[in-house]
Amino acid sequence: MKFITMSSASILLALSIGGQVALAAEEAPAAPKEYNSNAIVEFTPDTGINDPVDPIAPDPNDPVKPYDPTTPDHNPGTGTTGPLSIDFASSIDFGLNKITSKDVTYYATPQYYWSADETGPDPLSARPNYVQISDKRGTNAGWTLTVRQNGQFKNAETQNKELHSAEIKFTKGTPASASLVMGEPTTYEVALKPTGESSKVMGARATIGAGTWVNAFGAVENVDIDGTLTEKNTGISLSIPSTTPIDAVKYTTSLTWSLSEVPDNE
Repeated sequence: MKFITMSSASILLALSIGGQVALAAEEAPAAPKEYNSNAIVEFTPDTGINDPVDPIAPDPNDPVKPYDPTTPDHNPGTGTTGPLSIDFASSIDFGLNKITSKDVTYYATPQYYWSADETGPDPLSARPNYVQISDKRGTNAGWTLTVRQNGQFKNAETQNKELHSAEIKFTKGTPASASLVMGEPTTYEVALKPTGESSKVMGARATIGAGTWVNAFGAVENVDIDGTLTEKNTGISLSIPSTTPIDAVKYTTSLTWSLSEVPDNE
């Protein structure tokens, strides 16, 4: 029988190696290596045309198709281009009315959208008449929106060719937007002057007004017209005094909306 013998030195060496292996296994792992990279994004002003949006829930991702009762094809004109733009403004229709010898105030027909089959206005789509602007300059510099009436209501067919002293008023303006901005533009009530003077209807001071904004005038209400409840927008009115002679024809005028880069209150 053979016996394996180890010296004291060999035993100590083996114990020492085993202890070092155990200690090495218990040591914390080395720190992970790190390297920094970058991310970047850059923007430029948008010069395109913006579609009209719903004045009650203005969402640029969900455009609408306004119906215009004053044009042959019932489609509104295209909005202006550029980073600061007028995207849409409702044409105003005060409807068919009976001639009266009294002072009278007429209200605007609401803004309607095209029906799904595009055969006419959707009767369930009544909205307040509105004007829409977009500020995509990226400067937060503010702006001012004005409107002017290009002459009195006129016709070219009859003896009384002009509605003397007739007055259009825009009231109860409400600004609305889907933009996440600090503050909102200011709206102003105006009585238009047929002499061509401009009236301020909406304005944004510096730091306010970026994105797409609408100014919705008034609200759609049922108004009694000759015993029939009719949808009208009470935020836009046409007042005609009893002293104004009226003929049984259609009278028209036009409005010009102007958007400047001048901040509101300057």
